[in-house]
Amino acid sequence: MGARTGPSMMPGGDKAAYEYLKPILEAIAAEADGVPCVAYMGKGAAGHYVKMVHNGIEYAMMQMISEVYDFLRRGLNYSNEQLQATFDTWNRGQLQSFLIEVTEDVFRTKDPETDNHLIDLILDQAGSKGTGKWTSQEAMNLPVSIPTIDTAVAMRDLSVYKSLRQQAAQLYKPQLVPVKGEGKQVLAELENALAFGFAVAYAQGLSMLAKASGVLGMEIPLPSVIQVWKAGCIIRSALLGNFAEAFAKDPTLPNILLDGAIARILQQREESLRSIVTQGIRSRIPLPCLSSALSYYDAFLSERMPTNLIQAQRDHFGAHTYQRIDREGVFHTEWHREE
Repeated sequence: MGARTGPSMMPGGDKAAYEYLKPILEAIAAEADGVPCVAYMGKGAAGHYVKMVHNGIEYAMMQMISEVYDFLRRGLNYSNEQLQATFDTWNRGQLQSFLIEVTEDVFRTKDPETDNHLIDLILDQAGSKGTGKWTSQEAMNLPVSIPTIDTAVAMRDLSVYKSLRQQAAQLYKPQLVPVKGEGKQVLAELENALAFGFAVAYAQGLSMLAKASGVLGMEIPLPSVIQVWKAGCIIRSALLGNFAEAFAKDPTLPNILLDGAIARILQQREESLRSIVTQGIRSRIPLPCLSSALSYYDAFLSERMPTNLIQAQRDHFGAHTYQRIDREGVFHTEWHREE
């Protein structure tokens, strides 16, 4: 893609060196809205860090697309022709993106030797180069919560255990229940659910960059990151326009879920995701990343989480102490059991 239309580039490090090379980089970079998709990403290893997080978001988006594919193929018995037509339609709406575009191409492609659809001949074991794993590891070190990206990495790992999955399928003999519902309504819900999931994946990755920017002293300019991702890279999508507007209002936004316009978009789509996740559970179609995106959203919106119980448990068995909501200080209790 980058070789044909110009790449998205994310250089960091020495600012003077970037300024010296800037005319050359801008000349060869992809463009979005007339602006080159290259910018200074910050100090030290910021460029590599931004690209790593880009790939983590990519993992999550690809996993969620594969979950929707599974829902359509096994749950609704869609043919490859129907899948191709669906993704073609989606790529002209709110889901317009490079990954939806290439997915449509996948469903269109035939194997030249057998004339069967190539997708049906590909082994269900996913490879990786390690950037998704690095993103998860770094997030835990910061720390920052990116559970949807973590889940995408875990699902690639699980895919490798093909023989064990085959044994489990024979042992448990799971019976898939066809998805119920009117076709157009289910398709609309799937489209909204995937858009919601994409937004949450971006939110997690960008929140990681915001945290790393401060903790690691990289000074990553998040508005520039959004611009660089608009063309010439795998996670380019129409949603980035919404994020650009959010960061134009507040360049230091710690999480895009805190932007009012983004909140309204997600609120309009969350019921679709709840419906799809519920149907997936009933049909035995695994939707781990889409489910994770919804749980992250619900947790992030929770003014009070049940973590107070975890703190009580930690203090009970390990005297790890806790804080209170009614007074300052650090506390420990001698917890007693009735005999």
